[in-house]
Amino acid sequence: MKKIIAIVAGVLLAAMASADDDPQQAIPARLKVMFERPDKPLDIAPVVVQADWAIVGWRQDGRGGRALMKKTHHGWSIYLCSGDSLKDTGTLETIGLSAVDATGLAAKLKDAEAGLDSSALALFSSFEGTVMNEASNGAGHAGHEGHAQ
Repeated sequence: MKKIIAIVAGVLLAAMASADDDPQQAIPARLKVMFERPDKPLDIAPVVVQADWAIVGWRQDGRGGRALMKKTHHGWSIYLCSGDSLKDTGTLETIGLSAVDATGLAAKLKDAEAGLDSSALALFSSFEGTVMNEASNGAGHAGHEGHAQ
């Protein structure tokens, strides 16, 4: 019996580790823990990744925007929230991404958003300004305060 429990525990740990390694699962899971409420579900899509950077589109309670995520030793954390500016390679380079990462991320975002409906894109665009994360070490997170009401 102990052997079976040990095997099952090992399988569960391996499954959890692989989910943490997959940004398509880890990023939405982290954001939902931070922002989702029972009466306000959070929709996270698309998620595009280039090296240690990701851009995600989010929608919640009639609002939306894009978040630039950075992978650190703490996992994925919000670097900043904005709207259409995160589609621009030059803006991404100004923020600190390498030219290769900025170009790759912008191209992946363009491809991923090409299949979305216009209402989702309008919500992503509705986020006004840029809200920086207070802590770059992953301890804090940016709020949704900057988007249009």
